[in-house]
Amino acid sequence: MIIIQAVVNWLIYVMASVLVLFTLLLLALHMTNSIKSKRIQAMREQLMCLISGEAAAKRLKDKLYEIIRQEGGCVRSISEIPGIRSLRGLLVISETADELKSGDLSVLRREIGGEWYSKYLCQQFGFGRVDSVILVIKLVGTLGLNQYVPDIVQQIYAHRTNAHMQNIGLLSLCLLGAETALISICRDSSIASVLSFRTLEELFTVYQGDREDLCKKLVNTAADQYIRRTCVKAIGENNYLSLADTVLPLLSSSQLNMQIDAARTLGQLAYLPAYPSILAMAQSKEWELRAIVATALASFGVDKNAHTLIDLLCDRAWWVRYRAAESLILSSDVDEIIRKTEARDDRYALEMIHFALNKQALRNRKVVA
Repeated sequence: MIIIQAVVNWLIYVMASVLVLFTLLLLALHMTNSIKSKRIQAMREQLMCLISGEAAAKRLKDKLYEIIRQEGGCVRSISEIPGIRSLRGLLVISETADELKSGDLSVLRREIGGEWYSKYLCQQFGFGRVDSVILVIKLVGTLGLNQYVPDIVQQIYAHRTNAHMQNIGLLSLCLLGAETALISICRDSSIASVLSFRTLEELFTVYQGDREDLCKKLVNTAADQYIRRTCVKAIGENNYLSLADTVLPLLSSSQLNMQIDAARTLGQLAYLPAYPSILAMAQSKEWELRAIVATALASFGVDKNAHTLIDLLCDRAWWVRYRAAESLILSSDVDEIIRKTEARDDRYALEMIHFALNKQALRNRKVVA
């Protein structure tokens, strides 16, 4: 019996050993398959990225969001994302930055402003293609990386005839509130502005510094007429009454557009010293200037200027009549205005005043609704 028991025990040990061995083999096989599966998945992702630029961009963006949100991802630093230091990477980062709110944007700012990625940005400023440099400048402005202001200025000078570079460069300087750099560039006659008046207006609206101070320093010193006009318009739209004195002499400018902008701005400010000059402009040969005067005079009192405004209501230019009608319906006695208009025996003037009244009534009904 003792021998039989010993044999049984030995068999049990053998079977247990075999079972343990098979268990270990199964675990090893599972781990091997898991590793192979991950490798295959990684290879599949790489293959998809090679085939599809969209897939590659999505992969980069997903990795970026893992860093930004820190939600279950294994990527903790931008240096862990393969391919992020590339033109495609710049595009993805720029697109992601445009999507983020301030809290998440600060995380991206920290990563892009860090030593590892900063080396790549500096490399682009030094040796990158123009399209890459423009992307870097846009990114720098969006993220508020002020340390790159000298690099932006250098690129604007280096590519002074490139409208896209000038636009993005000035946009980034405005976003960074880089007043000194902006003033220096705007005053430099060697950098001819290739931007439209509308584009410059949009740039001024995003300026993050003291816009009133910027207008004060550039309104009479900027090398480009469009920049000076942008300052004049901004003074009126933002009610910078302290700068009205700097605009007043521009009513006598030799440039019609500057006269128009000055008259509009001083009307918006209701700047009394400008009133005689603006009133005299009602007799201008230029209909564009008469149209602006028709609006500006309302700021100095519709009733006070009713006679002149009715003259403008009878003007031969449609826009002058329209602007005069818009001012006249603000009168304290519109019925009297209508009677005086009827006395002029001008069918077009009467039609215009009724058109303005109907438009006002329709607008009021919409507000009530």
